[in-house]
Amino acid sequence: MWEKLGQYFSGRGFHEVNLNRSDMRLFYASEGKSADPILMIADAAVAELSREQYLGYLEKIRGIFLRQGFETVSMLTLFVTSRIERCREIGEETAFWIVDGEYGRLIVYENQPEDFLGIRTVIDNNLHFGGHSRNAEGAQTDLNHSNRNIQAYREEADRQRRLRASRRHARFQNVCVVTYGLIIVNAIIFLLTDLFEITSILQGGWMSWKTAFGDHEYWRLFTCMFLHFGIDHIGGNMIALFVFGEILERHMGRSRYLILYLVSGLGASVISCVFYHFLTDMDPYSVGASGAIYGLMGAMVAMLIKHRDLRSRDYGMRLGVFVAYLAYTFLRGDTAVNHAAHFGGMVCGVILYLILDAVKTARGRDWQRKLRD
Repeated sequence: MWEKLGQYFSGRGFHEVNLNRSDMRLFYASEGKSADPILMIADAAVAELSREQYLGYLEKIRGIFLRQGFETVSMLTLFVTSRIERCREIGEETAFWIVDGEYGRLIVYENQPEDFLGIRTVIDNNLHFGGHSRNAEGAQTDLNHSNRNIQAYREEADRQRRLRASRRHARFQNVCVVTYGLIIVNAIIFLLTDLFEITSILQGGWMSWKTAFGDHEYWRLFTCMFLHFGIDHIGGNMIALFVFGEILERHMGRSRYLILYLVSGLGASVISCVFYHFLTDMDPYSVGASGAIYGLMGAMVAMLIKHRDLRSRDYGMRLGVFVAYLAYTFLRGDTAVNHAAHFGGMVCGVILYLILDAVKTARGRDWQRKLRD
């Protein structure tokens, strides 16, 4: 279960902070000014961990997120162990669940979050959940108990506020908003140009060397990425965008993924112009998202080569689509396909992915250093 949880979080776009320990793992998701860390603690660590050490970890992790500029930090601990009473002692008055793999149950005590970023169902399904669970969010928190003071009241109220905020955006946390948004934009523009025959959009957006650089209409390097000729053209491109984009967006995060897509498409346009201007006598009009999509394909290959732990049957299926898409673009005909743009997009995708992943890795090392300090 320990490995399954790690694979699930990695595959769903959670970022992992390397704690340099085999018995503790830290994942987090972020959106805007909100961060949602999940601290996984294995059985070996539970046996040796004191409550003071545990609270110290939580405080240090929360402090690092706050210093990074996050205003809301909602944190959950997953104790992956069968030491139930030990976890209750350590985690009292903090947000925690117990994943008891020995008896196949997820234990959620009273006043604990009922769900957290939509992960509860996944854990239940993997455990074949048959244990008990108490309603957390429906239960009233006893704030008038004799051992409660005003500070504890404020902390509890603040925690409940953060949990409500995390639930509000949890439904969109695992949705590939950028990929679906790009597909919708491409589909709308295609309907306008094909169904409603608004030819001015095509004429003002397609790209060639002469229009882009000769006439200084540089916007065409960008607009051509959202135009298509024919239903087979947009259909093949959008299927490929969905297959490759969905998995890359979850792995890279929305902002890095959008940078990868747009810059790969722009790079494909520039290389296409250079190729046709200097190496051929032709100056064809070019449209289509395939340059950017080839960038996604190059990035996915680089990702699988660099991160062997991400390989799975799901990725193998997408590699099959990769081969099919290559065959499709070549079989459409030499005169109808801009191979220079495809080659340029793929090269840009590989380079951009390696740069963005290196930046992400460097930030991970910085997190390790801060947690050790």
